[in-house]
Amino acid sequence: MQVPRAVRGELDLMSNCFILWVMDVLNEAELRTCFKHDDDVWFPDLSAIEWADLDFLGWVHPSGHLGYIATLSPNDGRLRGVVLRRFERPTRRVRLDMCSLCNHVHSSGGTAMFTITEAGSRGRRSISNVVCGDLACSLRIRNKLNPSSLMQETLYLEAKVWRILLHLHRWLTRTKYI
Repeated sequence: MQVPRAVRGELDLMSNCFILWVMDVLNEAELRTCFKHDDDVWFPDLSAIEWADLDFLGWVHPSGHLGYIATLSPNDGRLRGVVLRRFERPTRRVRLDMCSLCNHVHSSGGTAMFTITEAGSRGRRSISNVVCGDLACSLRIRNKLNPSSLMQETLYLEAKVWRILLHLHRWLTRTKYI
């Protein structure tokens, strides 16, 4: 059985840059295999997804209390899925929040606190991050979603992709999912 590849890329040491490849189109069966069997996963309409613009697949349950991420493990190259608990961060005053994955600066309500329970901790330890509320970081770094960030960057796209994947993989490594 061939393991599906989600995001592909390589580090070219001669030119000192990250060569970016696009995310492969995945179907529901491939995505279901990357989550644990006891995870209750809801899948969006996969035919409506622009796969070429994604570095990882992230979506939010229609109820808004769960989020899901599917990404390629940097350790073994396998597709891994994780279920996140999502908490809104209500506030009465105007506040700017920065996504911890893509560094997009949102006005009030653009981010949410996503929590992952550490694997093997039986729910006793969890690690949270403030992330774009719809998990669409890949689209935001490509300026495919409005509004644009309140803090403009001059980084080239490959550096932004590398940063997103680095932050995501560090978070998932701390929670022992990859």
